[in-house]
Amino acid sequence: MAEWTKEKIKQLIAEDKLYRFYKSREWKELKEKVLKEFHNECLWCREKGIISKAEEVHHIQYVKKYPELALCEYYDYRGQRYRNLVPLCHDCHDRAHERMKYKKKKQVNEERW
Repeated sequence: MAEWTKEKIKQLIAEDKLYRFYKSREWKELKEKVLKEFHNECLWCREKGIISKAEEVHHIQYVKKYPELALCEYYDYRGQRYRNLVPLCHDCHDRAHERMKYKKKKQVNEERW
């Protein structure tokens, strides 16, 4: 698949086969470009003064919600340009998606006590 359209990505999402997009040449080339641009360093760790190796590139605007931005480095919102793809280490990527130990804890309201 050389042409990644919004409809094609939506189809992969519906079929639970989005991994095909992430294995595509286009995504791999864009991922490498972003990693190289940031010297293979995790952006979130770097903002905290820590240097760690970025292994993944995170979509700020999630592909499942905004498939048209899947291959976009930037997006525009209310007249401003924002970065859509950021390099993250595995730990920060888990935090971004609230996976593993970063899942939000259920809030307990006072009525339960």
